[in-house]
Amino acid sequence: MSTYQAMTPAVTDDLAIYPSAVAVEPPAPPKAESRFRSVRRQKGPQFYKPFHYLLLVYLFFYCSRIPEMVPWLHIGLVLQPILLVGMFMTGMEKALFRTDIGRLMTAFTVWVAICVPFSVWKGGSFQTLQLAVQALALLFFMAAFVRTLDDCYRVIVVAALAMAAVGILSVTMGGGRMGDPRLGLGANKVDTLSDANFLALYLVLGLPLLWFASSMKSGIMKFGLLFLMIPVLVGASRTGSRMGLLAMAIGVLFFFIHATSSQRATLVMGGTLFLILAAFLLPQRITERFTTFFEPQSAASVEAAQSAEARKFMLIRSLELTAEHPLFGVGPGEFMDAEAGEALAAGKRPSWHYTHNSFTELSSETGLLGLALFLIPFYRCFRGLTPVRDRFPSLRVRRAAMFVQMTVLIAGVGAFFLSIAYSGILYVIMGLSCALQLAAMQEYRRLEAAEAALQGQEALA
Repeated sequence: MSTYQAMTPAVTDDLAIYPSAVAVEPPAPPKAESRFRSVRRQKGPQFYKPFHYLLLVYLFFYCSRIPEMVPWLHIGLVLQPILLVGMFMTGMEKALFRTDIGRLMTAFTVWVAICVPFSVWKGGSFQTLQLAVQALALLFFMAAFVRTLDDCYRVIVVAALAMAAVGILSVTMGGGRMGDPRLGLGANKVDTLSDANFLALYLVLGLPLLWFASSMKSGIMKFGLLFLMIPVLVGASRTGSRMGLLAMAIGVLFFFIHATSSQRATLVMGGTLFLILAAFLLPQRITERFTTFFEPQSAASVEAAQSAEARKFMLIRSLELTAEHPLFGVGPGEFMDAEAGEALAAGKRPSWHYTHNSFTELSSETGLLGLALFLIPFYRCFRGLTPVRDRFPSLRVRRAAMFVQMTVLIAGVGAFFLSIAYSGILYVIMGLSCALQLAAMQEYRRLEAAEAALQGQEALA
């Protein structure tokens, strides 16, 4: 019995779950038509590679947030129309609808649009809708131009290099906001990575991607990718983000459970060395912030405790607004204004803060249906990789699924502490998971067809 044959029964047990997460539609049987029309029909899909590489460029800048620091670099405005045209040229504008993830995320975006007229401030909600549409377009681009396992590997490498660039820029050019010793990146308060918690999440997400990218290389390339983990770890440590620490800890635990013995040994040795160096090299205010979970003992720990208390207050307020507006919410992106309006009406001081929780952000701003339309595909981005991680014939594919699943888990932890539901890195991770599931299923069917053909030849012989 071949390795593939031995794997098939086990996979069959999970196929009830796997297609539900991916739901790949079988290709239609070819119709009787002229040779010319058949070639013309196939030309579009074969021509996607140039757009695939343009997508990689777009993803690098999207993940690294470099355009925010260079105002004149409008890379999105240049590449988005080209990718949109390419999607129609290659006939792949409906590729995202081949997955339940894509259909649900499209429904989520439509629901965000439906909620805009019911918003407490329609203008602000319309701006949020624009972000959501752009993020959905990114998912469409990834479904159209990331088709094979090799395509997925390139996306992982590009995302890893983008996070490494963030790490290098943060340790060489980064600084804290006024009065804040924690590391941030960006000259303006509106820059995404100027917030230490956002920066920490981006950097922590880069660690599993860099590790997997290094596992595909050898020699100087492997060493270089592993070396890039140093500025990423240093930058993440200097943010003083307890959310980043928690996300990293959960990601490491997931990796430890599913890793090989040698990988576990490497993780333990590397982690021990990192903790020793961090204890001696990090500023005292940062280490005090990391270790403050209960009673504050210093100025830094007092600030950390106050931050935790503020987050708890915003969590409660977002749940209260969810209960008050369970259907349409207060409007996409409008939690802050709605909370301030209620506080002023009650004679209280407004907090003027976001929810700091993507899930209650959605429930309070788009209602319970909006939350469900987001949570279900996000869960499937994680769960759909499990059969690939456990039973796919190729070791490299199994490793890719494990590391991507790890990034989905880390992103989920970050989403619980940050307001990132409508755009940003979360959509890149979801798009990568969706593309990897599709590519793995297609490869699985190719292997299945090849095995069936081989058995047919043996039977004839």
